[in-house]
Amino acid sequence: MDALIAAAGPLKAGKGAPHHGRRKPLTSHKTVDRGSEKESIDPSTLSILGSTRLPHAFHDTPHASGSGTSSSTLRPDPSVSKIKDKKLRAKVARTDVATQRANRERNDVNEWLNAPLGGAAGGIEVDHEAGERTWRIGQGEIESAVGLSSRGKKFDLKFDGLGEYVVDYTRNGRHLAIASKLGHVATFDWQAGKLHSEIQLRETVRDIKFLQSESFYAVAQKKYVYIYDQDGVELHKLKQHIEPLHLEFLPYHYLLVSSGHAGYLKYHDVSTGTLLTQIPSRLGSPPSMTQNAHSGIIHLGHTNGTMTLWSPNMTTPHVKLLAHRGPVSCMAVDPSERSAGRYTVTGGMDGMVKLWDGRMWGKEVKSWHLRNRPQTLSFSGRGMLAIGGKGGVTVYNDLHSGSSADSVPAPYLNLPTPSLTAHSAKFCPFDDILAVGHSRGISSLLVPGSGEPNFDSGELDVFESRTRRREREVRGVLDKIRPELITLDTEFLGKVGDQDRGTYEERQGKSYRQLGRMERLALAGEGGEDSDAVAVANGETVEGVSDGDGNANESTRPIKKDKERHKARGKGTGMKKYLKKKRKNVIDPALIAMRAKVAAQRQADEQKRKIASGEVKKETGALARFG
Repeated sequence: MDALIAAAGPLKAGKGAPHHGRRKPLTSHKTVDRGSEKESIDPSTLSILGSTRLPHAFHDTPHASGSGTSSSTLRPDPSVSKIKDKKLRAKVARTDVATQRANRERNDVNEWLNAPLGGAAGGIEVDHEAGERTWRIGQGEIESAVGLSSRGKKFDLKFDGLGEYVVDYTRNGRHLAIASKLGHVATFDWQAGKLHSEIQLRETVRDIKFLQSESFYAVAQKKYVYIYDQDGVELHKLKQHIEPLHLEFLPYHYLLVSSGHAGYLKYHDVSTGTLLTQIPSRLGSPPSMTQNAHSGIIHLGHTNGTMTLWSPNMTTPHVKLLAHRGPVSCMAVDPSERSAGRYTVTGGMDGMVKLWDGRMWGKEVKSWHLRNRPQTLSFSGRGMLAIGGKGGVTVYNDLHSGSSADSVPAPYLNLPTPSLTAHSAKFCPFDDILAVGHSRGISSLLVPGSGEPNFDSGELDVFESRTRRREREVRGVLDKIRPELITLDTEFLGKVGDQDRGTYEERQGKSYRQLGRMERLALAGEGGEDSDAVAVANGETVEGVSDGDGNANESTRPIKKDKERHKARGKGTGMKKYLKKKRKNVIDPALIAMRAKVAAQRQADEQKRKIASGEVKKETGALARFG
């Protein structure tokens, strides 16, 4: 096109001819000249804006509207035109347009922030009227329906002859740890397919648990608990944890909790390396253990069918509940926001699964019977429950459906494992993945809608880098919560305490043992000058001691106790009288300091009295500061 225009020769002089003999640059189309200070408008570009739509955040200038209409054009308020001063009117107009543009961009940002990350939680949608059910859908159909990235998350790791496997994820769901009963231990980044460590311990391994990050993990071996780093190098051997069965880690308190064959519950502070406490349960070896992520309470299941709730602050359980008629084989606490740690599910060897409400432990909310005995329980971030046993895993989406407590909830998915028993099951945080450990390895299964789509990057970042992980560990140690704050009632912390109900005589709730030495002497009437010190400390006035305004108070002392009468022979011995006299000779630094304070106050009051009566002349010169 340009070659044809060049071959046509120079333009003829006319309306569009340039002045002063200058020829206008050749272009493929005509532009609208708006002067030397403003940018020219391309009509061909504006002609397509009527059929396009751009976000408001991409509009750099008021005239570039995404919809091609004048409704999105930013104009100042009509009242600005009434300003007579031309310079002030232009400044106010620019400010008003800038404010409108900032409000529009802020609304666009809020719209993106309020939207769920990655879309909604998702799930399986079926036509119930046509008789379709979600539990009839297999893994093959789910794989064909999901995207390529989600399809690659389903995998099977086969390890024959190494025993039953247990699995554990990090808190952000990025890394996976597996351990077999015969000693095979491995940790890896399952999303990137990167192996961190793989070791063969050649002894019994009962449990594995990540600590504050993927750099450290604890293994419950045959005799002790061992801690390894990311490369599989042994760092610590915890000899206090003898014959451990189960492990749990409290991330906000940096406490490693173990329970063993002896029935002891042991808390170990991994930040200082000290054993915090060991509590005997007195109920034998526990078959199961789990934690409440919201409160830090440890749940233990025992062979006599009871479930107990523990904290390191008490030597007795907070709650002791008869849950099943047989041993409690597995337990799980719902960590979702809807539950907030209130709902607990237990599975027993009697084949029953029961749902309990932490606000009322007297009666189960729901209970139903399974054909196969439950071996493992796991809750997802959205509140889905996976029950593993002989033949596979069953996932339930809504446990609260049904009017009666005995109604069986409808299953969401059936994940069969033919001729295998699911020994361990764990949902991946922030992902729709369920890892199942059995006697032939690990199976990663797809469970649509199980993972929480929204995550707080300041708390748990799925895409955190090495530097960010290091900073998070440092902040975690600095913000470590003291074990004394672990309570069953999480709403107890942060409340304002009751006000003081008055003196000792009024409240009558403070025992004599809780009183200080000064208060005891004052109550006994044997304090002498000590009673004056106590009176001054409590805001009372005594003879020769001024009140808060500095005025001398001539009130008399409180009535002293009557003189002790001589008791019958044998009641008041000489030794008791001698020891009673010796009490006044005990040197107490606090008592000496209080006596000095009272003496200084009496001296100051005496000086003020002499100045007021004229006996002593008050210095007003430069040397008055030294008086």
